[in-house]
Amino acid sequence: MRAERRRTPTVGVVQVQTAPAWRPRAERLAEHELTPRGVIVLVTVLLAGATALELRLTDRLGLFFAISFVLTVLTAALLVRSDGFYPVGVLPPLLMFAVLVAVAWTAPQAIQAHGLAVDAGTLQRVIAGTVNHATPLAIGHVLVLLVIGARIRAAAPAPSRR
Repeated sequence: MRAERRRTPTVGVVQVQTAPAWRPRAERLAEHELTPRGVIVLVTVLLAGATALELRLTDRLGLFFAISFVLTVLTAALLVRSDGFYPVGVLPPLLMFAVLVAVAWTAPQAIQAHGLAVDAGTLQRVIAGTVNHATPLAIGHVLVLLVIGARIRAAAPAPSRR
């Protein structure tokens, strides 16, 4: 319990008020929220690490990347402050595009698609990677929007009953 000391109008008398030991759940969760910029940096680093790990182990983007992407963008939606819902809401496609561009530029052989030429350029590989990873992109984006909607609804004041 946290005690607060306040002086009363009477000289020399100190009144001790104690705060309740419990706080609403939303207030406790809000203590751990990050700024939109912090969430974007964290998510970018996490996904870059997961991508590098998969490329190191398998030399291609596969299931581990897809699962990492979905979990990473979902984490972003859960960690961001309420003033950062918009940046996180548009983050999944931008993050997927950025990762695919980086991979197509640094390790083009990692993006493999049926019918893709061996000497395909960066743009062709990014498009092929987007098509190959459309399912995790859609799942991640829908989950992010659902989490943001649930957080907005949970933070809204309850309607008064008369």
